[in-house]
Amino acid sequence: MAKSKKTKAAEVAEIQETQGPVVYVGPGFRDSRLATFAIFADGVPAEYKGTIYEKLFVKPEHLNEARKAIGTTGTALHTFYMMADEEHKKGGK
Repeated sequence: MAKSKKTKAAEVAEIQETQGPVVYVGPGFRDSRLATFAIFADGVPAEYKGTIYEKLFVKPEHLNEARKAIGTTGTALHTFYMMADEEHKKGGK
């Protein structure tokens, strides 16, 4: 049976859940508490909710999937990773 293509929103919704422990899979920044693969026990920190960075927090059990998606051009997580890097360069959190 052929695997159906998912929309970017569905792909992110499946990988991303933000209650309970989450892992940040985006780029790390020295001037921020965001470090790649940092674990946050109580979900996405309040200061990142509503930002592009929020989309880069995944449940620990989805970490391998997320790492693969980030490395694959055209996936939602790859796009969010690149957007987060650009946002930070512009002076975002």
